[in-house]
Amino acid sequence: MDTISAAQAVEALIREYGKLVFHTIYGLTGDWEESQDLTQDTFHQALKAIDAARATSGMHFHAKAWLLRIALNTVRMQRRRRSIFRFIPFSRMQEHNAEETTDERLNERAAPVQPIGYGAVETEDLAEVIAEQDAVRRTMARLPEVLRTCLLLSVLGGLSSREIADILDLNEAAVRQRLTRARKQFQQFYAQESGEEIADNAPTALQTEHKRKDTHIYRLTNATPNVPQ
Repeated sequence: MDTISAAQAVEALIREYGKLVFHTIYGLTGDWEESQDLTQDTFHQALKAIDAARATSGMHFHAKAWLLRIALNTVRMQRRRRSIFRFIPFSRMQEHNAEETTDERLNERAAPVQPIGYGAVETEDLAEVIAEQDAVRRTMARLPEVLRTCLLLSVLGGLSSREIADILDLNEAAVRQRLTRARKQFQQFYAQESGEEIADNAPTALQTEHKRKDTHIYRLTNATPNVPQ
């Protein structure tokens, strides 16, 4: 990666991880349009920081975990901005005009990460898929954010407990505990939202049920967007 420019590196990251970043942010915000904006912000921040990150980490640079950390921080910063927005005079907001720079071009590349609808499989019943997606969305919204974040990083991000612990500044035991609670609560809430029966409490049945719910989260929140190549 050291032989390519920061802009080229971030363009490659948009192609590889743009959809993942978008859906992780959407899982936290529940807002399609805001998630697109925050995805652009994430890659804007990545452009500014990638040279330093590569220099510091060297061969151990883990782009996916690094990007997801930026995405989570971007969501947090947006919430802070909202809390102080009413104290900023409108006249001051007009003073800052965006420059035509490389990061704008990258933002244009990141923008189409927002899906136009859900990526349903053609052979599935569309009404059933949409109903299931809606149940997943409502279920995820009911999870406490500390649990939802761990679950998104695990299921969507495919990150290990150690990687999640690094991103969230927790120990691995705490992450594993949160994931266990998140899956249990997701199972309970999903059953309520979708009208499904909760699986038998036998260990084997529970393990199967967790895998099935993980598949729900991944397939139904990780819809295929139109990402420019």
